[in-house]
Amino acid sequence: MLLYIKTLNSPLPSIGETNASEDVPPAIMVYPCKDDRELLQTLDKIAEEYPEQLLDEAYVWYGQDGSHGVETLMAGVMPFNTFYARMRHPWLLDDLSRHVEMHFQPIVDFTQNGKIFGYEALCRLLDPDGNILTGEEAFRLARQVNRAVDLDMVCQDLALAGKASAIADGTPLFINVLPQTIMRGDWLALMLEALDRHGIEHRDVVIEIVESEEVSPDVLARHCDAIRTQGLRIALDDMGSGFNGLSTLAVVKADFIKIDRTIVHEAQGSRVRTVLLEAIISMAQRLGCTIVAEGLERVEDITYCQDLGLVYAQGYYFARPEAVPAQIVTALPARDEAHRSSIPDEFRISEFVSRGITIEVNTPIDQARSIFIDNPDVACAVVLDNLRPIGLLKRGKVFTYRNDALGNYCDPLPRMITSRMPSASLARGLYLERGEVEPWIMVSDDGVYVGIVHPLEIMSQIINRKTSSGNLHPLSHLTTGPTLRQSLDVSLRNDPNTQLVYIDLDHFKAYNDRYGFIRGDAMIRLLSEIVRQEFHNKTGVLVGHIGGDDFVLILDHEDPSLINLLLNVVSHFQTLAVHLYDSSDLERGFFTTEDGKDHPVASVSIAVVNGSQGRISNSVAAAERAASLKKIGKSNIGSIIVVESQPPRLIVPRSDEYSDWQSRALNALKLLQTLPRNPDAHCLDSCFADYPFFEVVFELNPDGSQRYANWINPNMYGKIKAGGASADRSQQTYYTAVRDSGNAYISSIYLSTATEDFCLTVSLPVFDAAGGLSSILVADINIAAMAMLSSLPAEPDAVPAIA
Repeated sequence: MLLYIKTLNSPLPSIGETNASEDVPPAIMVYPCKDDRELLQTLDKIAEEYPEQLLDEAYVWYGQDGSHGVETLMAGVMPFNTFYARMRHPWLLDDLSRHVEMHFQPIVDFTQNGKIFGYEALCRLLDPDGNILTGEEAFRLARQVNRAVDLDMVCQDLALAGKASAIADGTPLFINVLPQTIMRGDWLALMLEALDRHGIEHRDVVIEIVESEEVSPDVLARHCDAIRTQGLRIALDDMGSGFNGLSTLAVVKADFIKIDRTIVHEAQGSRVRTVLLEAIISMAQRLGCTIVAEGLERVEDITYCQDLGLVYAQGYYFARPEAVPAQIVTALPARDEAHRSSIPDEFRISEFVSRGITIEVNTPIDQARSIFIDNPDVACAVVLDNLRPIGLLKRGKVFTYRNDALGNYCDPLPRMITSRMPSASLARGLYLERGEVEPWIMVSDDGVYVGIVHPLEIMSQIINRKTSSGNLHPLSHLTTGPTLRQSLDVSLRNDPNTQLVYIDLDHFKAYNDRYGFIRGDAMIRLLSEIVRQEFHNKTGVLVGHIGGDDFVLILDHEDPSLINLLLNVVSHFQTLAVHLYDSSDLERGFFTTEDGKDHPVASVSIAVVNGSQGRISNSVAAAERAASLKKIGKSNIGSIIVVESQPPRLIVPRSDEYSDWQSRALNALKLLQTLPRNPDAHCLDSCFADYPFFEVVFELNPDGSQRYANWINPNMYGKIKAGGASADRSQQTYYTAVRDSGNAYISSIYLSTATEDFCLTVSLPVFDAAGGLSSILVADINIAAMAMLSSLPAEPDAVPAIA
């Protein structure tokens, strides 16, 4: 007997003696096998030696040597994994019910103090050697022998038998069903017959649709509608991962949504997971679905899910799956400060760091005096020795009439901190501080000077953020929820002349449908940063995030510059938002959704509600007046500002407005070409002090390999990985675009996995004296820095063309 093996794309290297004749092409390997035992040994060796990806595309034929007709040959060819599974696990071809055992895991109800609400039936497969395979392992093997649907049907029948014998009436049972099983023409009839046979109420069964392969959400929805008409309920499994995405949720009228454990686990420590989780919860609530959180093992995850308002949960914390359904589960954890869950603390010490005045220790005293004369508002300077702070030089001492070395004028350093010090430690340090509160010195983890912070300003921010942290939107970090509504109502009650500005994105739902919710979140974050940047230093103004793509400004006075500020918001948004669209849509000036409708790119509608036009009684009345104004604005194409007056005044933004934020960023990167760059991780620290919008900078060789390790902004230590030297970046667009064009490159906005923030990448060619490409400088800029750069005045210097 001979075993022939062939892959689609590349030949399989030989692992032993072959017996191929001259008629067999060299790309096909032939192994002689005198019996089934030797065949299995050969298959085991092949499976052990070669990677799964290679064997996934391999095909085999096994039979007697000799001439065979085409029909015989074709009938015997099968995928390697299928053939291997049949030989290694022949029992999979027998009656599967002899090998399947169903286990049941409780689902608990948070609102009933952890009482058992229902159970999920989970497959366990027992092989002839007594090994127990999980459901995932069992179905992987079953797919290899084309028996996944057969196994699915057996599991369903055994699960119903377990429900009838051990689970009380009125207690739901969640049964996993593959989409391809549901779409079988006879499946529903067989399910209904089994329910009647076991005497189970239809409503007691929840059909849990599990991911197996990508199917059309619309086709799946039609089958689910038929299931629901029979009184059964529907659950979507693993929401947030796999194939069960928001598009499926939108069309399948599910009664339950089960959120994948990879999203729930440690979500309270991740801004991205929190935003994703809240998006799913928000959409589920709108659709009338009930959420079940899966895979809960830690106390922190449980309390976090409770704080989010989730009702049902399951996981190893409560009980493991058992053949006999558990009647008692672990009690809900006691709520105390140790396990308190909250929105992630967005307090960043680095937000309040200033570079300050620094003087090298070997600087002549006369020159130091000149520095203070040129900076009359500066009370002290930090003295550095090779980038490390060694003392504090105060204005009063530097103007004495001695002419000693600079070090003799220095006071000892005050408190030194790092960028990763928790806010609780800062507050404790302030409490223990005695006497005059001097600036604190921030250093990197290895002692390099970063800047100074003023502790009283930090304490003020700690107090403000601790009192309102539960009412900050997790995406925009702006005031939201009850605090925003209360602030709005108080302002309207106390000041009849309150001005309200409502800002929202045009065609945002269509944008989400076209580009996905990650880019949608980036657009919301971009607009929030632009609004924050424009109004951050204005007194009497509160910037709030109503929710979704709606923002509000509360002004306790009439500001004559308001319209110009709003025009700046529109201008900066239109300038920066282009990085969130595909180039083809930008060229056309519109994008098209699946329904064939066209929508303009990058526009916002702004409504200004004036208390002078009639007293605004409360936030609801204000929203109604804003809605009528926005309705007028929405009838126009493109961005518009509508001001409440008689009649309403329409202001069209300046079409020739230009922001050179790109030039400013590229000019800063161009300056780095003149600075010495070497393997020292801190050789560009002074650059980050002057250009803090760069998060990380690195340099590529002409072949795309990274020349040195990353140069990291000290404020990003701990977030961005060090290293990177010699890494191959030759396939990255920021390299190929610059290499091919010789021009600068700016990417679209993307979500950084390192910082969990939205960023873009800029890169710039460096040429040698002969005009050849010497290297490429690359830097990342976050979305807040983009907004800041866009709001700065234009720079006169030209910049290289952009690829």
